[in-house]
Amino acid sequence: MERRRLTSFLIGLVLVQGIPLAVIPFTTSNQPQEVLALRSSSLNDDSLSNKSQHYQDLRKQPQSTKLNEKRALHDIELQLTESSNQSKIPSPRSNTTYIQASQVSVPTKSRYKHDADSASPWGDESIIEGKDQEILALTSLHADPPITMGDQLIPLVYEVKPGDTLSGIWKNIGGESQQANAAADAFNKADVSLSTIQAGETLEFLVDVLGQVHTLKKSLTEGKVLLLTASEDGSFEPEIIVPKIIRTERIVTGDIQHSLAQASLRRGIPYEVVDDFVDLFSGRVEFSRDVQPGDSFTVIYEERNSEEGVELSPGPIQAASFMNNGELYVAIRYDSPEGPHYYDQKGNPLGNHFLRYPLKYTRISSMFTRARFHPVLKSWRPHNGVDFAAPTGTPVRSVADGVVSSAGYSGGNGNMVKIKHGDKYATAYLHLSKITKGLRSGSRVKRGDIIGAVGSTGLATGPHLHYSFYVNDKYVDPMSVKLPTLPDNLHPIPEKYLRSTLRKLKRQHKELQLALVSGEPRSHDHA
Repeated sequence: MERRRLTSFLIGLVLVQGIPLAVIPFTTSNQPQEVLALRSSSLNDDSLSNKSQHYQDLRKQPQSTKLNEKRALHDIELQLTESSNQSKIPSPRSNTTYIQASQVSVPTKSRYKHDADSASPWGDESIIEGKDQEILALTSLHADPPITMGDQLIPLVYEVKPGDTLSGIWKNIGGESQQANAAADAFNKADVSLSTIQAGETLEFLVDVLGQVHTLKKSLTEGKVLLLTASEDGSFEPEIIVPKIIRTERIVTGDIQHSLAQASLRRGIPYEVVDDFVDLFSGRVEFSRDVQPGDSFTVIYEERNSEEGVELSPGPIQAASFMNNGELYVAIRYDSPEGPHYYDQKGNPLGNHFLRYPLKYTRISSMFTRARFHPVLKSWRPHNGVDFAAPTGTPVRSVADGVVSSAGYSGGNGNMVKIKHGDKYATAYLHLSKITKGLRSGSRVKRGDIIGAVGSTGLATGPHLHYSFYVNDKYVDPMSVKLPTLPDNLHPIPEKYLRSTLRKLKRQHKELQLALVSGEPRSHDHA
């Protein structure tokens, strides 16, 4: 075992004025790279020169032959070790010099001047004697791939700088461009974009003393790690390591004094959870307008940590409730065979699930296009919607839950209703003959609610509904936009699970109200 730790030789046969001088071995990767030196008097000139010639011949052979000749190289190593043992090799001291890969891999036939009066480049155990002796160092081989001389690997941590690329990083650590290209291919194979390499992060390499990269580790999201391992054919094999995750349920209840965001973050709820909370209730609660001091909330979600204690992104919300102006809104997650969905306190599925069509129509009279000849204005202009031809009075319905942002007469649009469906989506319904009584800005509507009737008000040549769809305030084609829809035959949430979760949420709100009355802290946090 001791021999294995001290071997894995870099076969650098150092010649000093024709005299075999030293072999430089290294320890394994989990120990310091200590430099040992063998005194020239312990080596047989003839046998060592023969081994040197054998090594030189081996360098010239094809790669397949080189790999088959590893046994011969290890024979050299063993014989050199035996010779060194006979000459009482000095033990390495605690201050032995460490060699970096850049110190070993020097230009071919580089010559170094050494003065015996100066400090030894190899530490206190240097065997260089005499002045102005020239050291001819054999260098690392650059055949592809190189001969692997044992398992000696050097850890290297690289901090990515602004503007760094993978090929540039490879060059900075002394690697070869061919290996960098192979690593880029491995990134693609693992479906990890090179753009995920960001300034400030660290990449972990294991390199040998010849400068070849054996492994590369890169941190991904959720505690995952991308590991690239070099193969004998010069490629890298990618592997994504997924850490064991420790999950803990956290229940947080609190009241609102100013805003939901402020109240949530003050209680240590992550931003991601706050965003998901708002999405769950969008369409039922307008948080920018409806939230009042005294409203309260409860959220149940997963905290996630790795085994090493690293905090990971939180898991999905398992259940949430919001008490707004005395009315309780609920969202409970259930993982059905069709996937996870949220349900309200009555077991109805939640979410911005859209109807594809806002009415029963006869035909589509005009499609969405960037250039259409307007039949009334007699000019070419974009047609930012779809025209559904239908008899006057045909009911028009909202395609999803939402809040009315405008309702009334709007010039060439005629009678129009525009509805916001959360922060991302909006729809508009033009040329209505009438708008449902009582519908105004701020009114809440549910998916399928009747909001008006087909007409021909404004700039219209006949009865039809002009239907527009917006994504992030931009017009999109209502017929081709990908809509969030409910799957067919969605499994209902089990009644027992619904009731037990609902009781848990209500109990949290009740405990909060009791705490507020008694003057206790204005939040409850359970894990």
